[in-house]
Amino acid sequence: MKKLAAIFFAAVLFFFPSFAEKPFKEAAIDASEKKIALTFDDGPNPRYTDAVLDILSEYGIKATFFVIGKNAELYPDPLLRAIREGHEIGNHTYSHPHMRKLSREETEKEILSCQELLYDTFGVLPSLFRPPEGFLGQFEEEITSSIGLKTVLWSIDTRDWEAKPANKIVSSIKESIKSGKVLLFHDYISGKNTTIPALREIIPYLLLNGYEFCTVSELMSLEQK
Repeated sequence: MKKLAAIFFAAVLFFFPSFAEKPFKEAAIDASEKKIALTFDDGPNPRYTDAVLDILSEYGIKATFFVIGKNAELYPDPLLRAIREGHEIGNHTYSHPHMRKLSREETEKEILSCQELLYDTFGVLPSLFRPPEGFLGQFEEEITSSIGLKTVLWSIDTRDWEAKPANKIVSSIKESIKSGKVLLFHDYISGKNTTIPALREIIPYLLLNGYEFCTVSELMSLEQK
């Protein structure tokens, strides 16, 4: 299987030429469409990913999960559930390093190891990449573009990783939300988690105000030329 993946990635590297690309943060779309994307970083995790998926399932929402490779190896079941329920899966490196500190070889290994794992083990080939903490490394653009990965950042950082009170997360979203925004949450946080109660409050609020949730790829496809 690994040999097949190596052949596959060699072919991808050949057919996708390198190109310069500005990281995607939000879509320039008609404000009246009121479409936004929920994204979740750092999973999967058996406790928090499942709790997030429960909420998304309750409201019939599809989101984009940027997955850490080593977490996918440790906890495959929540990721398999996310895939089964139709959510988009993105590459978030294999071990979540600080990309600016990596050599070209290390950068390539982090990105391709996660990509290969997701393809070999889960049958998913991500088209989106999000660098850990949003730090763009020196070699990252060359590597991601050469295999057809588009870099995605965010336009609203909920900073849920700080364990901010849920009401403050909700208030910050209400102040900044508009059509085309990409919201950053986490489905794994090592400390206290306030993501779940924040989602339980903000999702019904946004739905009541006419917002429609979609994946990042769907949002990108709507961007005005």
